[in-house]
Amino acid sequence: MFEFRMNEKKSLRDHPIFICGHPKSGTTLLVSLLDSHPQLIVYPNETFFFRGFIPETRKRDLDENITLAQRYLLHFFDRGLSYPDNPEPIMSMPDQYFMDYAKTCQAMQREVDANGVRHDGDLLSAAIIAYGRVHRKISPETIYWIEKTPYNEHFSESIFKWWPEARCIHIVRDPRDNFLTYRRKHGGLSAEDFAVGWNSSLSAGMQNRKYYGEDRYLILRYEDLTNEPENSLQELIVFLGITDDKILRIPTNDGIPWEGNSLFGDKFQGISNKPVGRWKRELDDRNVNIIESICADYMEIEGYEFQKRSQLKSYFILWKWRLKQVPSLRGDFSKMMKQRFGMLPH
Repeated sequence: MFEFRMNEKKSLRDHPIFICGHPKSGTTLLVSLLDSHPQLIVYPNETFFFRGFIPETRKRDLDENITLAQRYLLHFFDRGLSYPDNPEPIMSMPDQYFMDYAKTCQAMQREVDANGVRHDGDLLSAAIIAYGRVHRKISPETIYWIEKTPYNEHFSESIFKWWPEARCIHIVRDPRDNFLTYRRKHGGLSAEDFAVGWNSSLSAGMQNRKYYGEDRYLILRYEDLTNEPENSLQELIVFLGITDDKILRIPTNDGIPWEGNSLFGDKFQGISNKPVGRWKRELDDRNVNIIESICADYMEIEGYEFQKRSQLKSYFILWKWRLKQVPSLRGDFSKMMKQRFGMLPH
């Protein structure tokens, strides 16, 4: 046991897997398939570590940041997790709830005390390993911990600087299906704004793969994962260097069977391709034209087929939207100048 812990101190915290991609692109499905694998610690919730936590650490000392991490990164306890020897949700047992939260905070402090903090990323490692200890998810087999937050791809520089042995899995989904689903959550989202965000996400992923190498950054299509799961799972097994296990075919969340997080009310018992191509029935031609016009280059690279459409109409819609951005861009620039220099441009 001592030998394992010594090796773990040197290696486990330095071997993360980050799940990347646009929201509602299939990142949660991917995490659910990896969730119960014996060689992995899968964190049960998004941490928003780079976009939310890191900006808050800049003017605090280490002790303050540890306290902040315990409050910010361990917030998953509000979800009512279950435990291997107790199937009853923790939220029905208030005393146990607070005891386990306290245990995890203490375990995180011990990780910091034992291993030190070389960089801000070590606070995330310590939080996830502490979660793994308290929930008995660490064993001599464990080789990776996994964190999933959409848009992780935009923070690759920090990821590979802090964790040179990290791996990233970027899942991409047909932008028309992705928009249809994401709009259910954000009703006011325009196809134009979505398409720009989708392009930005995939562009970052492709740049990361080119710069860091295919052995460290994998781009996986949602459609391949759901239509041909065995091929995609074998690709993941090779990429991560983990053993094949039947549990990879059973979606779970913190070890509990997971039926999906569909915004269309679908319930799944396993990997399903039912959501694939829904846009053909439910997305209007105008939004299809907009998305296909803006995302055309990356859609072609990823092998997504285009709907027959009026090319002229598509570009008219696109340029009309671009012209609308000019006043807002000028307004944003004016606001920035005023904030930084106390003046407005003439």
